[in-house]
Amino acid sequence: MASGMAGALPHSRSTISIASTISVVASEFDNDYVRHIIVGIDNSTTSQAALAWAAKELYRPGDKFHLVHVIPEPPTMHPWPGVYVPPDDAMERQEFREATAMVRAAFAPIVSRHKIPTDVHLIVAADSPDSTAGLLLEKQQELGAAALVVASHGRQALQEFWTGSVTRSLLKRCAAPLAVYR
Repeated sequence: MASGMAGALPHSRSTISIASTISVVASEFDNDYVRHIIVGIDNSTTSQAALAWAAKELYRPGDKFHLVHVIPEPPTMHPWPGVYVPPDDAMERQEFREATAMVRAAFAPIVSRHKIPTDVHLIVAADSPDSTAGLLLEKQQELGAAALVVASHGRQALQEFWTGSVTRSLLKRCAAPLAVYR
């Protein structure tokens, strides 16, 4: 079940827009859970393996998982100085549909198999390692999450130097226990 997609999606780039939350496994109110565990996900098999590891090794009855997926904000057009053309709402809605389908196909079976109460947070934001890490940390603080799990994609040192790394940024800034699956 998805919520929050009825109206036009916000396009303010100065704020984070959480446009959809999907409950994968039926869950009660958040304050009924002992621990909240955040798993950062993307469309990779390593991310699926990280979730499976967390389900097997971290989950205890009374926990709730929060899968966080960042959808890169659509490009904006500036055809000439002072003119701003907002992103196409139809394109953004399609990205949400694709992200929802990806979560249902790749991640829902894992948490369903383990019967883990789970919410999925689809967040539109800038596509950069620091931005993604910042969003994961904000969600960790908002929920008071007991742990954060991410997958490392094993980039080469030179590529990571130029593009950055979500994992590296989290290692520097995360106050909660951080599990990096590789």
